[in-house]
Amino acid sequence: MNEEVIEILRKAGKIAAKAREEGAKLIKPGVKVIGICETVEKIIIESGAFPAFPCNLSINNEAAHYSPVINDTKVIPENAVVKLDLGAHIDGYITDTAVTVVLDPKYEKLAEASKEALDKAIETIRAGVDIGEIGKAIERTIKSYGYKPIANLGGHLIRRYELHAGIFIPNVYERGMGRIIEDNTYAIEPFATDGGGKVVEGKETTIFAVRSTDVKGLTDEEKGFLMKIYEKVNKNPFSERWFANLGEAEYVKQMIRTLMRKGALRGYPILLEVRKGFVSQFEHTVLVTKDGVEVIT
Repeated sequence: MNEEVIEILRKAGKIAAKAREEGAKLIKPGVKVIGICETVEKIIIESGAFPAFPCNLSINNEAAHYSPVINDTKVIPENAVVKLDLGAHIDGYITDTAVTVVLDPKYEKLAEASKEALDKAIETIRAGVDIGEIGKAIERTIKSYGYKPIANLGGHLIRRYELHAGIFIPNVYERGMGRIIEDNTYAIEPFATDGGGKVVEGKETTIFAVRSTDVKGLTDEEKGFLMKIYEKVNKNPFSERWFANLGEAEYVKQMIRTLMRKGALRGYPILLEVRKGFVSQFEHTVLVTKDGVEVIT
């Protein structure tokens, strides 16, 4: 990773951090989710980057992967715990970050648990460190607050145009996960809950990605729609909202469903806490160097 790439990552990280801070200020009861997310995505674009994935705004027992759909009417409820998760990339160099906004004082401790767990994880991460030790630091911190870490969610290695690049950073101690490698970027994202400590997939899917552009059995119309997606986002995750210009809302939704059914697209279902517990999340992207670690978001 040369200095030019590092500077691109730093710029993308600053843009993501700016969008995170501005977006968090908009989270208030009664505000439309779509307005917040589209504002966040607009900030990223106008600042010189592109969303690495659709802005996620997951509420209460939704842990991750809710992004507003075309003409979404959902609003922030009273007394909510809201996770704002976003990413910015420049030329495929991705940064990923998240913050939790609590609208009821009784959940402030829940948010603090995941925030401190992130700080402890960053203190732990260094080149050569056993990845399980990072999970141990997160787990110990969250449990010290009386909550559970979400065991089947965690951070991840990031590569160019590859948000989840195969290395998992657990939120609990696990053996045999490998070691942190110098000259790589990792997203660290502790999740804390007052529920069961696990997520399951919900029925709704609002985020998609291109699985393959070489799928048999597509009509010319379907191929054309697929290539318009690929030309805009490559294989990064996307929202149906980003392609509302390709036709009426129902047409866009139907084309995406068809391309998923035929194997050209994959979906990322909303992730729900297994016991409907409320969930908090904080996240930074870090660059691991020979001298330590640099938080770039």
